[in-house]
Amino acid sequence: MISKKVRELFVSLMEATDDTPVAYDVETEQYSGFFNSTVVDKYIELGALELIESGAGPTTILLNNRDDFLSSFASGVREAKNGSDQSYADYNANPFAFSVGFEHFHQISKKKRQLIGYICHGFERDDTGLIHLQ
Repeated sequence: MISKKVRELFVSLMEATDDTPVAYDVETEQYSGFFNSTVVDKYIELGALELIESGAGPTTILLNNRDDFLSSFASGVREAKNGSDQSYADYNANPFAFSVGFEHFHQISKKKRQLIGYICHGFERDDTGLIHLQ
């Protein structure tokens, strides 16, 4: 099981759009926002993230091996939605990302409110019926 703070960090990256607290720059593939520095520092040490800029304002980070992370996160969401278990994580390029997506789907599904208007990588958009890809 992934801790809530860790899941929140990576989910905030997957939810990043123009009007969310975390911004994603398509050209540089960098994420900017106010993150839990302890969690960010841990994942920088582990090699999952790279610090681009930090200071008094927002922190800018880069998600290393981003394509593998996105693909595995979306696979986790899909398998959770299909009712599969987490054993499928072993077949992904990034088992951690799979688990984050898998657990996020289950957390979101527990909420009583509808997901109308919710946008996150790997989730179906209610306005288009298509899977949102970042």
